[in-house]
Amino acid sequence: MPKTQPALGKYLIGMAVSLLLFLAGGWLIVAPFALGYQPYGADWVSQTTNNVATGIPVAVVALVAFALFFVTLLGALHAAGVLVARPRPEVQAQAALQPPTGLSLVPAPAHSDLDHTLSTLAAALAADLNARRQGGSDQVSDQSIEQSVTRREA
Repeated sequence: MPKTQPALGKYLIGMAVSLLLFLAGGWLIVAPFALGYQPYGADWVSQTTNNVATGIPVAVVALVAFALFFVTLLGALHAAGVLVARPRPEVQAQAALQPPTGLSLVPAPAHSDLDHTLSTLAAALAADLNARRQGGSDQVSDQSIEQSVTRREA
């Protein structure tokens, strides 16, 4: 399938004009306050109301036009093969979240050396933790007996 060169000029020009129109709409909104023909703290004069009522729709239409030009540009780049869609990781995540169909009590065999090493390490850590818990409880009980005996003697 031959790849075509997309004509980006029309999209870029449309986006640039949309940005200029957005700036013009913004200026219409800000001009009464920046140029000082709207008194501070007073009710809006008719020029201010007119500028704001005209500037807001101009700015909104310019933003919508910019978004449409941008989406169309992305579509043209996808069609030309410049942008390639990434595979969605959601499909793999959904498969991982589904419960297994058959639960077995026998652990699955290790798939790699790393799995085997990690399982050996986890078993050694669990055994060490159990040994410390058992040894620690004996030491705690011995210490509490010694403390109670010394308190009774005093």
